[in-house]
Amino acid sequence: MSAPSRRRRVLSAALALVGALALAVPVSGSAAATTPSPSPSPGADPDLPVTVQITEVAPSVLRPGENLQVRATLRNDGDETVERPAAALRINRFRPVSRAEMDTFASAGTEGLSRTNRDVTTQVDGPLLPGGSVEVELEIPAAQVRLRDGADTWGPRGLVVEALDGSRRVGVQRTFLLWLPSEDVPQTPLSVLVPMVGPPSATAEGGTGPSAATVAGLDELTRTGGRLRELAAAVAVTPQIGVAVDPALLAAASAGTPGTRDWAADLTDELRGHDVVALPWADPDLAAAAHAGQPGLVGLAVERAAEVGVPGLTAPSGLLWAPGAGLPDETTAGVASAVGADGIVLPPTTPDDPDDDTAGAAQRVQTTDGPVTAFAPDALLTRLFTAPQGVDEGATTATTVQRALAELAVITRETEDDQPHLLIAPGRGWDPDVPTVAALTTAFDDAPWVRLSAVSTLLDGDAPDARGSLPAEAVSPDELAPTSVRALADARGRAVAFAGVTSEPAVLLDGVDNQVLAPLSVAWRVAPAGRDALVSSAVADVDARTTGLSIAPVSDLVVTAADSPLPIVVRNRLTVPATVMLAVTPRKACLEVGEIEPVVVEAQSETSVRVPLHARANCSVVVTAELTATDGLSVSPAVRFTAQVAPTIESIGTIVVGVLLAIGLVLGIVRTVRRGQSARRGARTEAEAGTSTSLPVLGGTAPEDEPSEQETR
Repeated sequence: MSAPSRRRRVLSAALALVGALALAVPVSGSAAATTPSPSPSPGADPDLPVTVQITEVAPSVLRPGENLQVRATLRNDGDETVERPAAALRINRFRPVSRAEMDTFASAGTEGLSRTNRDVTTQVDGPLLPGGSVEVELEIPAAQVRLRDGADTWGPRGLVVEALDGSRRVGVQRTFLLWLPSEDVPQTPLSVLVPMVGPPSATAEGGTGPSAATVAGLDELTRTGGRLRELAAAVAVTPQIGVAVDPALLAAASAGTPGTRDWAADLTDELRGHDVVALPWADPDLAAAAHAGQPGLVGLAVERAAEVGVPGLTAPSGLLWAPGAGLPDETTAGVASAVGADGIVLPPTTPDDPDDDTAGAAQRVQTTDGPVTAFAPDALLTRLFTAPQGVDEGATTATTVQRALAELAVITRETEDDQPHLLIAPGRGWDPDVPTVAALTTAFDDAPWVRLSAVSTLLDGDAPDARGSLPAEAVSPDELAPTSVRALADARGRAVAFAGVTSEPAVLLDGVDNQVLAPLSVAWRVAPAGRDALVSSAVADVDARTTGLSIAPVSDLVVTAADSPLPIVVRNRLTVPATVMLAVTPRKACLEVGEIEPVVVEAQSETSVRVPLHARANCSVVVTAELTATDGLSVSPAVRFTAQVAPTIESIGTIVVGVLLAIGLVLGIVRTVRRGQSARRGARTEAEAGTSTSLPVLGGTAPEDEPSEQETR
């Protein structure tokens, strides 16, 4: 707390004390009873038999010259009759100077009333029987309000309604009145942002629409009285309420029953008048993705939301919403930086020191991926907006409004200028009470010290100067297990890689992102068993998309030639054409495979590919054949066969043929020689003696015969 703020509070408290002491003297002619009520004895049971419920404080903001009117209901929840029932109204004229003092007064129960008087008492006709109730009205004339009308005296004052049995206190409820002697007061900006998300949901087979169970669940929630129906009604109370909507919810509702379709259409029409931001598709669990090292899945959800958007609306998609009720750790918040988000909405948390001045919602927090902008809702204001009975068990709409205005008045008075911009942000499962929402937003809009602002003025502001801190590590047992998150990411990765072999990858991947992101939704934290089953189903369905390409079985073969082609049949059962590489790999170097060109296979068809083989040595080798993408990713089951490689058979055959030819040549020479040694030719030998003889068979030229010899022949 700053020094000027402390000095101002001390001075204000001193002035209030002096004024209260001066005003403690009864005013002549006053109708108020000034006898102090008896203090409860030590150890007295604080659970008094009569329940008091303040139903109206009018006016909500009291100005000089106005009468104060309070209505309440007294209900006898005890076992004994209240014989002389009555109601008394008390004003605590000391202005609380901090939110801690506000809480001290509001939670004091029957304690601390000795500093107040019964300003007015109203008797009830007849006894109040067990289980019976009665309405009472208490009014303090303006002249008896006795609050100072200086410009600096504005703000909350404690207000108490007592139930009496004679002079004995039998019930009590506390609230506040708001004193405003001057309209010249600072304004604190306040924004409301509501998450519009659905229940745990799944996609139908193929991922292009919601499952039947999802549709049935949405139909129940969007009927009259259903949470989503009431949430839409709460949003419609005022256009100043901003909405962070999950596009997957609207898409599922729009594809569901007539009831869900009507709800989605009505909500979309209503949202045209509001600030709307699109949450990542299917509202993924940031913590689960971060702790599994898969922030890319959140990035995928952000891209999906930006791509689909909210039909008919302009909705930016740069906001994340932290899961769970506790602060996310630095790793989780770091996802915002990793995916390029504009900021992250934190869960409402109470400051460590309640005496510190209230900080604005926007702050910079350090994460494992660098600083990011975070928006921290005010815890108490958010609880009053969403679950006032958690602040005061007996809270009514009237007491909730008065407490919220009192809190905002104290916050506004904490600083003289530069008022903090506050945020109210309910949790994902909020089931609103529409009358309370309407009463609060109307009161915020009317209170001079509050400026109900569009949430875009907060989200689109400059980087804040305020600094916040997050735990270094915080893991919820409700998160999806890291192994499951990685299984989803890996399945999608395989599908995307497989789709690369087709000419129409979008057709093959249609619905994959929806299937992968569905089990990552924060909503599944309440149903871990169903979530685990959905993960298994999603992985199986996505992996099924990576089948359809195959190689026909290849029989074992014998390779006897040094070079020979092997026909292999490639099959495509996909609905789109595919271009693949055929990889044929022998396990030994005795057989080599030549270059194979990419194979194009039309949809629902097959083609034969001639694979060039080169045999280097005799062996028996196992050969593996599979289809791959251009980057080597396998896209088909492997086919194995055995090749008996025997290229020496071809060599031996060549040698045998050569030997046979040589033998034939020799035999021909011998035969020719033998023919030259016949008796007839022998007689010529002497005549031809001394002359050279050329053998035709050896390449010589036969001499021409004498004419006489020719005639003889």
